[in-house]
Amino acid sequence: MLDLEAIELIKQLKARYFRAIDTCNIEMLQGMLTEDVTLSFKSPAYEFHVNGLGDALDFYRTSFTKTRLATHNGHTPEIEVDGEKASALWYLSYVFINLEDNTHLHGSAIYQDRYIKRGERWMIAETGYETLLETIQPLSEQLQITSRPIN
Repeated sequence: MLDLEAIELIKQLKARYFRAIDTCNIEMLQGMLTEDVTLSFKSPAYEFHVNGLGDALDFYRTSFTKTRLATHNGHTPEIEVDGEKASALWYLSYVFINLEDNTHLHGSAIYQDRYIKRGERWMIAETGYETLLETIQPLSEQLQITSRPIN
């Protein structure tokens, strides 16, 4: 039988994860990731592998800034729960604007996650994606950014 409560809690965890990275809320991220978390992100334009909570938080802190802005939308999860462990595939659509490089990146990917339950809450033990489709272009001179998620 499906553990619908665990599935819903994992969905909420992943939603908070996306909000935390898009706003670079390091304190929120710290409460979601295990001490031995592993990250792996792969696209034609970049590849990152990070191990451990401290390095993961540093990665997010330097990847999403006032000049590196992102929007991540995760959807259509396929979540499997096995007691105190779970795994999931998430479809991701994203936009990344880098004002330092003057680039606008748009893409989609498949996230693969692994979760563990600690006490009453679920935590991310492993997360990462491999890109399906990605486009990158110079920022248009006509583009105006009227708000930014990171203050």
